Amino acid sequence: MRKKLILAVFTTGALAGGLFATKAFAQTDVELTPEQEIKLVQEYNRLLAEGVNPGEVWYEVGKEAIKKYKLDKCDLGLGPGNFKGAAAKLPRYFPDAGKVMDLETRVGWCLQQHGGMKPEEVQKFVKQCWGKTGNCLSEYDGIIMYLTMESNGQKISVDLKDPRVKKMYEIGKAAFNMKLGPWDFNCVTCHAGKQEVRIRATRLWSVDRGEAGQAVHYFPKYLVRWGLPMSMHYRYAECIRQMRWPEFIPHSDLGVALSTYLYAEANGTEIKAPGIGR
Repeated sequence: MRKKLILAVFTTGALAGGLFATKAFAQTDVELTPEQEIKLVQEYNRLLAEGVNPGEVWYEVGKEAIKKYKLDKCDLGLGPGNFKGAAAKLPRYFPDAGKVMDLETRVGWCLQQHGGMKPEEVQKFVKQCWGKTGNCLSEYDGIIMYLTMESNGQKISVDLKDPRVKKMYEIGKAAFNMKLGPWDFNCVTCHAGKQEVRIRATRLWSVDRGEAGQAVHYFPKYLVRWGLPMSMHYRYAECIRQMRWPEFIPHSDLGVALSTYLYAEANGTEIKAPGIGR
C-alpha cells in the first residue's frame, strides 16, 4: 500500500512540480524583484519538503535490487547485510579491498564481487539515468537510496583517527581547492566563501561557514525538474562538468577523496535522505 501511495505521489508530484517550475515562473506577467523571486523559491522548497517525497519510491526499488544482485552479502563495515547505520560511518577503510571507500564505491565493488558484474558493466549501471529526465527508474539509484535511508536519523561519523582515512581526507581537501580547466575553477569558487553567495535564487553552501553538513546529509536528493534522484557521485560529475574539468569517473579515487573530505567536514550532522529540490 505504501509503495502504491508513493508511486501515485511521484507521478502527480513530478508533473505538478514541472508545471510550477516552468509555467508559473516562466510565463508570469508580473515583474518580480530578485528578493521576491528568492522568497518564492524558498516557499516552493518549503512546500516540497512538507509533502511526501517522490524520491522514496527509489527506496522500494533498492530494497528489491539488493536481493536481485545479492548485495545482502555486501559488508558496508558492520558485517554482511547489516545496513542499519552503516552509511553514516562512510567513507572508511575496507581491508578486503585494501582501500578507503565511500558508499557508492563500496556498492560498485560489491556489485562486482557478489552481483557478477564487470567494471565496465558497473559504470553503465551507475550512469543508466544520467542526463535523462522522468520515466527512468535506475536500480543503482534505488540501491544507494535504500542504503542511505537505512541510516536516517544517524549522525555522520567519519573516523579521521584512521591514518588511511585521514590521508584520503587531505587528498580530498586538496582536490576541493585545486584549480583546473580553461576557466581556472575549483570547488572553492562556489562553496568556500565567508560571505553568502547565490546563483539566481539558490543560496550556495560554504565549507568555510561550516555548512558541509547541509550539502551532504540529504543525498541522494530528488530533483523535481528531472523527476529523478541525484546521487553524490552524479553531483560531483555535474559540478566537474560545469567547471570544465576532465570527465569525472564514478567510483574513482577522486570521488572517494571528495566524499571523505566533505563527509568528515559534516561529522555530527544527522542523515535525512532523500532531500528534495527544484
